[in-house]
Amino acid sequence: TINNLLWLLEPLKKAFNGNFYITRGVYDELITRPLETKKYKFEALQVLPYISRGTLTHLADDELIQNKTNQLLELMNKCFLVNNTPLKIVHYAEIETVATALLLGHNTVVIDERTTRKYIEDPFSLKKTLERKLGNKVTVDRYCLKQVKNEIEKLKVIRSFELVIMAYELGLLDRYILNEERKLISDLDHAVLEGALWGIKLNGCSVREEDIKGALNLVKHR
Repeated sequence: TINNLLWLLEPLKKAFNGNFYITRGVYDELITRPLETKKYKFEALQVLPYISRGTLTHLADDELIQNKTNQLLELMNKCFLVNNTPLKIVHYAEIETVATALLLGHNTVVIDERTTRKYIEDPFSLKKTLERKLGNKVTVDRYCLKQVKNEIEKLKVIRSFELVIMAYELGLLDRYILNEERKLISDLDHAVLEGALWGIKLNGCSVREEDIKGALNLVKHR
């Protein structure tokens, strides 16, 4: 929203012939609570039409989803400990998304937030991150972590980062690549993708600078 890239969702949805689902918890974070503020109200109002038109499918409250979410939330927040005290490191909306994907039989979630993504992809890397952040030794309840991995090991995580790269390769960002601008900006194709990727990084998507550089080296410039 901040980078004016919401419009990419509809052509991406058509390109892979799929759907973007958001849960009740995510809806509350995107719409309900921001509408009660001055700072984020307009962002919420920009997202709302995409839900109304069905670009984003809003899933209603569901008891099975709630139960699965609470089960995973309790389990995941017991696996990492400092001084034998469990760390509460994941939160409801992200884990509700994970639980919903599992119950719907889907294997891909879109999460920009670092902690939940690392928990799914590489929990021992997350342990090291937590130790650096907290300045303390973090222990892992391996039995607990094994239970979590049995639940989520088949999930794949993508971010806004991957969605923007996909959009670029599909030519969706060509609206920003105008011939007359090539006289002013050298390697305009590269500049558009670089600008979009840095924009989403600086506005909340967890991605390393070296990943951006790697993506810029790998994409095919048309």
